[in-house]
Amino acid sequence: RARRRGQRRMPPIRVLNVAEKPSVAKEVSRVLSNGGCTNRRGASQYNAIWEFPYTVMGQRCDMVFTSVTGHVMGLDFPPSHRGWNTCNPRELIDGARVVKQVDKGKEKVAENLQREASRCAWLILWLDCDREGENIAFEVMDICKRSKPGIRCLRARFSALSHNDVTRALARLVDPNPHESAAVDMRQELDLRFGSAFTRFNTLLLQRSGVAARLPGADADGKGNIVSYGPCQFPTLGFIVQRKWDIDAHVPEDFWKIKLSHAVGQGREASIAEFEWSRDRLFDEHLATALFAAVRGAGQAVVTREGGTESKKWPPHPLNTLEMQKRLNRAIRVSPEQIMKLAEELYQAGFISYPRTETDKFPDDFDYRTSIEQLHPHPKFGFHAVNLSSGRFRQPPGGGHDDKAHPPIYPTKPASEQDYATWRNRNPRLIDVYEFVCRHFLASCSLPAVAHKTTVEVQMGGERFKATGNMIKELNYLEVYGKGPAGGHPVLSPSYDGWSSNTIPSYVVGQRFEPTELALRPGRTQPPPLLSETDLLSKMEAHQIGTDATQAQHIEKVVGERGYARKVGDNRLMPTELGEALCEGYARMGLAGMWLPHLRAETEADTARVARGEMNATVALRNAIGPAIDAYRGLEANKQRLVDAVTEFCVRGRGRAGGGG
Repeated sequence: RARRRGQRRMPPIRVLNVAEKPSVAKEVSRVLSNGGCTNRRGASQYNAIWEFPYTVMGQRCDMVFTSVTGHVMGLDFPPSHRGWNTCNPRELIDGARVVKQVDKGKEKVAENLQREASRCAWLILWLDCDREGENIAFEVMDICKRSKPGIRCLRARFSALSHNDVTRALARLVDPNPHESAAVDMRQELDLRFGSAFTRFNTLLLQRSGVAARLPGADADGKGNIVSYGPCQFPTLGFIVQRKWDIDAHVPEDFWKIKLSHAVGQGREASIAEFEWSRDRLFDEHLATALFAAVRGAGQAVVTREGGTESKKWPPHPLNTLEMQKRLNRAIRVSPEQIMKLAEELYQAGFISYPRTETDKFPDDFDYRTSIEQLHPHPKFGFHAVNLSSGRFRQPPGGGHDDKAHPPIYPTKPASEQDYATWRNRNPRLIDVYEFVCRHFLASCSLPAVAHKTTVEVQMGGERFKATGNMIKELNYLEVYGKGPAGGHPVLSPSYDGWSSNTIPSYVVGQRFEPTELALRPGRTQPPPLLSETDLLSKMEAHQIGTDATQAQHIEKVVGERGYARKVGDNRLMPTELGEALCEGYARMGLAGMWLPHLRAETEADTARVARGEMNATVALRNAIGPAIDAYRGLEANKQRLVDAVTEFCVRGRGRAGGGG
């Protein structure tokens, strides 16, 4: 009994909690304290401190909750190698030392952490649960241990700012993951070394040759802009340039195809079957003309096969980052980077789960019921949530991606009319992103659309033709993911998917008919289109250029900051003269591998191995540094070819006359 009285008198443990952003610290504090937290200013004016009592792992605690604003520390070279003319840029790849220190402008953030940590026994890390967040967690630990070496460090892993998620995170605290942090340090070091070395080489070469002063946007002193190189940005640019070269190299070819159609009825009541030629098209005009003569001479087509089957169109998999970027980019024409900023804002306000995830399969214990029921009152798509709760629910099987860190993206709380009014004033695109996440989630939990598909095959003059018809029977997931239910109310916009009905006349085997239209149509092959941002994201994913958290940023840098590409027409990407000249110049030097995706993909694969604890970071560094040194030697030996390419494209305006990369 005396021991129990002693335990009751023990003071609470003082716990420092650190989130990656001030808004997350504020929201988690509000959720855990049920709105009863107090706040004060700390050493950093932008990182407030919230305080409230809580019980963690059976211990009474005084929770002190603050934040950082992204990375607190960064990698850089020592002063001896920071100046542009202090060394041969080649030394930056391998010889120069790299140091990690508190970033300029983040001193007050670090002071805030040290001051609060000095009075705390525990440190709970609430950084975003991805590799980058894990690295920031180790930066926070490093800084806090400077004032409290023995502080106990624990990691909270969460995917949403809901009550269930944050309380579950506190009940399942784990150790920080040093492998994931080491992987980020390794990638940052490679990006610093390679980016600095090749950027200095490009820029100084063009300045000293006099070409930089003649480029668009040159400074008044004639030095010109920095001609940047990025290990991810150059392969991103390479995709854009290679597509442009594919278009330039395209040689149009004439072709001919037979068009056969049959209509039954008149006007609006007409039913038309468009038959596709089994040969599709021919590039030999004489042969096409001879075959068409035989078809026309037959006079009538004969039905050789007729059949109908049930066809299904399946709902999308649960939502991951890349799919969110691609689908929203197509639908609302907003850049992937802007989409991520909007999604981050919604996440920090507690409306959606963590938006940076590769996972497209919900865990087995996911609470579908609560997530669906909270959307019942929504005036646009609440009807579909009610339908799912009334027996139309289908548990989504999911795709094949799981990053082991976060579930797919889903809505975590309903938005009120007041929330909508706030979003309209702040940025109406917030509504687009929120509603897309809601509609995609509901669609993924729905039954597939069902149609009756009819196929008719005919023969005429020895040639075979086929027509297909489609009659939608059940919209199901398309009610919420398409334009809305069949009755037309409510009408949903934009539509993210569709399936149109296409009825054709009824036929029986052996039936003969005279075509309504029969013609030999000429055509000409077309080059592929310029890449869209959606196409570019798909290529980056396929070749492992960047991660779901960084791909949008790489595109923005290539198109925006660097000026290596620009948007044209219907959201298409065209390289600028400088962007194309850089790829051409590197190709002439035998270094196309610097903008082709293979080298970066190998580095990304090694980074993943380090993050899983399967490879030492030092080994991964050496794997990447060796080829980079070889490439730099190639630059030094053939640098005039880069000067010539930039001169031809950007000064003389000759461009590239076809060819591949």
